[in-house]
Amino acid sequence: MNNSGKHVAVAGAGIVGVSCALWLQQKGFKVTLIDSNEPGSITSSGNACTIADYGCIPVNDPGLLKRLPGLIFKKDSPLSISPWYALTHMPWLLSFLIHCSPGNVNRTINALGALLKHTSEGLDPLIEITGTADLFVRNGCLYVYDSAQGFDNARRTNQARADQGVVFSELSRDEIHDLEPNLNKRFQKGIIFRNARQVVNPKTLVSRFFDTFMANGGDFISDRVQGILHGKDGLKILMHSYKFLRADKIVISAGAFSRQIEFSDAEKLPLDTERGYHIQYAEKQHLANRPIAWPECGFYATPMNEGLRFAGTVEIAGLSAKKNQGRIDYLVQKSREMFKLDGPPTSDWLGFRPTLPDSLPVIGRSRRFPDTYYAFGHQHIGLTLAGITGKLISELISTGEPSVDISPFSPDRFMKKHARRF
Repeated sequence: MNNSGKHVAVAGAGIVGVSCALWLQQKGFKVTLIDSNEPGSITSSGNACTIADYGCIPVNDPGLLKRLPGLIFKKDSPLSISPWYALTHMPWLLSFLIHCSPGNVNRTINALGALLKHTSEGLDPLIEITGTADLFVRNGCLYVYDSAQGFDNARRTNQARADQGVVFSELSRDEIHDLEPNLNKRFQKGIIFRNARQVVNPKTLVSRFFDTFMANGGDFISDRVQGILHGKDGLKILMHSYKFLRADKIVISAGAFSRQIEFSDAEKLPLDTERGYHIQYAEKQHLANRPIAWPECGFYATPMNEGLRFAGTVEIAGLSAKKNQGRIDYLVQKSREMFKLDGPPTSDWLGFRPTLPDSLPVIGRSRRFPDTYYAFGHQHIGLTLAGITGKLISELISTGEPSVDISPFSPDRFMKKHARRF
């Protein structure tokens, strides 16, 4: 199909938006990226750097409701919920808890597991055309547990990974510390995903993806999409600066900010934000040989080219709340329980994971506006799923026939249930 005369705008220049732009460009479309921030400088820059093709387990969990009071009120907890935000956003929280039922969690695991199997076919072509293989390391990913009980508690979710075809090996205390001699000896059991990859710097990755996009004739507008006017002769995309752009199609990939785009119907979807944090110790990357997750505490320790990053936890408090120093202090405490670290971290960071109540992204076409496509809500695995999301969006716009079943990610799953805005 000849797409050379068709113009697609992509709202959002994080890893998902830039990946969509590159794939659309490969299909022959004229593509314009729009973002008020430097590409990859917001949420995409601060993640745990893992290509988590094993990451089919959602935050939703059947046991969460029972553990929720302790998780909320304990300071030493990987989850923090603002009481005021909870009261004012109760519909989203209730929907999230409904999706913690065993049946709903199993549906999420099956859908994510099926999509994650295609991670490499979406990502690897982008690595090749952008020449970014030097930013990837394949040295596995380690999960560690500081008690036999913690390991036993994780057997159900680890078995769910195995059921999705994820391959891993169990490790003893001695085997963990043969692999990671600088790790505290407290960790009793572990598993390793030996084939897992990581990125040494996600901000650099997005920047180089973007440079290739521009070198191949892409356009970039430094502005924020305010709204969309839909007409018979195409789209009129209104910017925050009151300027506008005409295009044939638009992809909404603005992450946690996607609902702020008016007349896109994204504003009707129950998108909210899991605020994530990281701290970083410069020149300490030698302490770890690979990403190390401490699942009971909700974060990764990842060696990068800039230092050792501790990234994770979940805070439900919206987009406008100030940085929570308690989340930073939690990561500092836990980082020192993992490694011998002197002095404070050299930097800290807050980012916004876009999350739907069922922990599945929205990938698909608007029913009401057939010129509008969605690619957001990837929660903790946006870096992992960006490539395959871009590939599927490009196929959907080009031929209408994506190579992977995207029905579990359809926006209609919420439009049918919710007649009013969240």
